[in-house]
Order: sequence, then C-alpha cells, then structure tokens
Amino acid sequence: MDSEKMFHQRSSIPLLVVDKNKDHQLLIGYCLRAKIPQVEPTFATTTQDALSFLKRSSNQQENFPKLVLFDLSLPKTIQGFALLEEIRMLYPLLPVIILSSEQDQSLVNKAYQLGAHSFLGKPSSLEEWENHFQMIKEYWLWTVTLS
Repeated sequence: MDSEKMFHQRSSIPLLVVDKNKDHQLLIGYCLRAKIPQVEPTFATTTQDALSFLKRSSNQQENFPKLVLFDLSLPKTIQGFALLEEIRMLYPLLPVIILSSEQDQSLVNKAYQLGAHSFLGKPSSLEEWENHFQMIKEYWLWTVTLS
C-alpha cells in the first residue's frame, strides 16, 4: 500500500501550533486544511498556553499532539527557547518544528542544540507557505513513524 493511501486511512492527527501572530495562525490553519486535512490543530499564543495544553492533553493520549510547530518569538525569542527546553524536558519524544521569521544562524544552531527537530524560515508568499506544509506532510506524516 502506498504512503498516500496509508496517510489517508489514519484518523485525525493532533498538532499544536504556537504563534503569537493571529494572522499567521489563520494562514497556518488555512494551509493545514488545504495540505493536511487530517490534522487537527490546536493554536496557542503564549508559552504558558502551550504548556498548559500539553499538560492537559498528556492525560488523553488521543488528543496529545503528534507534532509541535512554533515560532521562537513568543513574544521574545528567549521565551521560544524556554518553551523548547521545557518540551524537551517534559516530552522528550515529541517532535518540534521551529517555524520562524528569525533566521540568524546562531538562533538556528541554538534551536538544534536545544532539541528542535527542524527549523524552517517563515515564508513570504502563500505558495511558499503551502510548500512548507506539503514538505511537513511528506516528511513528518508520510516518511517517519511518530510516537
């Protein structure tokens, strides 16, 4: 059975998206619906909201996200790194993708050192956003096996 068919047979896939920018949340939601309709995103705007959701959902395995996607700027880059460290400590098996407009190489290196699984720059066009989510789908949902 090819991966396309296997993917479409899966039930919903919970995903946590953490971004302080409501416009980016809307854009991410649109791209998820367009490219990965099986994903059920939960949106958080702060580090505290994200951690609260993870703690609540960790007791309900079917609602616990298979993947976390977040911007480092929450509202400051330091908070994004704090969230990454906390997720790595509490949920070491949970994959984390950084999607950030901040692309300084030292930030990228630090994100990987703290345990990020991927670091993607925020796109500037709708087509680029859709391409990012197509790549996320193909790699994270078709290629690898998530816990």
